Amino acid sequence: MSDTESPDQLQAYEQPTLASTTTTPFFLYGELIKSKQTFLLVYTALFAYLITAWYSGFNLSVFLWLNVGIFFAISGSTLLNMYIDRDIDALMERTRDRPLPMGKISSRTVLRHGFLFTIAGLLAIAVFVDYLTAVVVFLGAFFDVVVYSLLLKRRTRFSIIFGGIAGGLPALAGATAVSASITLPGILMGLFVLCWIPLHILTLALLPKNLEGYRNAHIPMWPVIRSETQTIQVITLSAILSTVLIALTGITLSIRVLPLLPLFAFCIYMIYLSLKNLRKPTQVGTFRIFKLASMLMAFAFFWLFLGVVVSPP
Repeated sequence: MSDTESPDQLQAYEQPTLASTTTTPFFLYGELIKSKQTFLLVYTALFAYLITAWYSGFNLSVFLWLNVGIFFAISGSTLLNMYIDRDIDALMERTRDRPLPMGKISSRTVLRHGFLFTIAGLLAIAVFVDYLTAVVVFLGAFFDVVVYSLLLKRRTRFSIIFGGIAGGLPALAGATAVSASITLPGILMGLFVLCWIPLHILTLALLPKNLEGYRNAHIPMWPVIRSETQTIQVITLSAILSTVLIALTGITLSIRVLPLLPLFAFCIYMIYLSLKNLRKPTQVGTFRIFKLASMLMAFAFFWLFLGVVVSPP
């Protein structure tokens, strides 16, 4: 519980309010698991598997169990994060309407289901996929919940790096599940997600309403404790590294240059927008980068898969 939190505020998210009696908790889980974020990470695992399996052989059972397991493991980790962050979520305008701060569901229920979902996901992967992939997914959950949320988020701006590691491990798991081994393309796809995370998170944090929320909650995000210029420099570096890693992944997969040109064009446009915003920062420019960053993640994995499909083995 933060120093600025009152007993009344704690009670608000520890016990459901009267309003919660008209809401079935099941329908709250779309918000509690951050459905867009969860499905984006499952998407990276799905396409990492398809990209790697194109040359090695596709196994429908492994593919389905992998994605079911990763969905539950990521959802469980997110529920645990919601439980850990319920006090600071109540202080931020962007997050104060989430189910826990609003008292729509008890924190004990979220904690219990967080553990249950995570364990169920890990067991599904261990039993029906392979142990190494289960270890990779476990490390993703560990970095997300313990390293990022519990240990570093409230202490250092570098926490986003470790959150990025957690975000990149589903892609690595997708590639690992193909042959139960760690592959270079899998590592590169995971690193791409890691380098993409600051591009997404820091542009979101720079938006004035969100920046004020992080200050109110005493979260040492980069733009809170460092200048706007330095934050945009990190965003620009993130865009450049993401582009380099996409190129290296394409080379490693022996994808022809021509199919990757639209993806490279997208990446170069992101770098251009970041450099433009670095020279003359604007809220409009920052928001445009934020919106395109989410598209870049989805577009990159789809286009890499398209690249391996049209390129010779």
